[in-house]
Amino acid sequence: MNAKSDGLTGVAATILLALWVGPGPAMAQSVPEAAPFDPVAVVNGIEIGRSECAALERRDTAIWVEVDGQGWCLRYYAGGLSPAAGLSPAAGIQPGATPVPVVAIWLNGDVLGPKGNDASKRQSGFGPTEMVALERELAARFGVPSIYLGRPGTYGSAGKHFTLRGRPLEARLVDAALDGLKARYRIESWALGGHSGGGTLVAEMLARRADVRCAVISSGASAYRAYLEARGLIKPGETLTRFDPYQSLDRVPADPKRRIFVIGDPRETNVPFVAQRRYFEGLTSRGHAAWLVPLERATDARHHDLVDFGETANGLCAAGASTETIIGTLNGMPEQGPRLTN
Repeated sequence: MNAKSDGLTGVAATILLALWVGPGPAMAQSVPEAAPFDPVAVVNGIEIGRSECAALERRDTAIWVEVDGQGWCLRYYAGGLSPAAGLSPAAGIQPGATPVPVVAIWLNGDVLGPKGNDASKRQSGFGPTEMVALERELAARFGVPSIYLGRPGTYGSAGKHFTLRGRPLEARLVDAALDGLKARYRIESWALGGHSGGGTLVAEMLARRADVRCAVISSGASAYRAYLEARGLIKPGETLTRFDPYQSLDRVPADPKRRIFVIGDPRETNVPFVAQRRYFEGLTSRGHAAWLVPLERATDARHHDLVDFGETANGLCAAGASTETIIGTLNGMPEQGPRLTN
């Protein structure tokens, strides 16, 4: 499958075998769908009504959330969750189901260019079938359930991505989706990872949630104002219409057991590394357990795409690997090939 290249070294694979605690469920929670994503719909905005969403919920690929009295259908793709794991619409209520200690979940980066008129690079030629296969692979690789949550307007989720990305409403929708998924499958904690704009959301969720065991921010604009100023996109003091996780650092709950990884390429020209470092320093100055991982490994022209590295760190952290193992694995990974998802 082309959606994900194998980014583990032989050493890391051996470590993961040691972390594996049993065979686990053999099937993915989500039911694949043949229809591909529509890049035109991503540009124009995706609408999903309540009845249509209910049908997708029965396939374990959607969750209905309500914010400010308005309903939204967000798509997700899960692997490694047993149909009897919890409150799955497909399985029915399971009052005696065993809680799931931790689930690795990924938030994608932006899928549109700066003008918002082209989604063909990230949303063409594949669909839910490939997404489910990707999460099955990750669940098997790391020995923990894995979910890919499409941000509003992306990967089949309702909404208009171009106008929602980075706005406070997007953060509230993602927060609500995490609550809904947590209740549906009796998930106790999250290993929450994200790339670029998804990484910015991960940083924002740290200030909103107390159930994040691991957080991985891959090339994320987690100090959003610093990112815009470093790029010359706004003037100092100019009003922001988007959330800035750096301004929310004082609301991040103390948790000595939580680990936060800020991963970036120092050569980056899209989200300058200095802005990524600023957020990391904000975390450590407040006593949070955080690691800055500089990786000169991104092969794209902007040195921005570190998705494989972030996804690997998130899976390893969810599996309980040591911080030394996680950082060593990232540094030892071979060059990563192109991928469909971000």
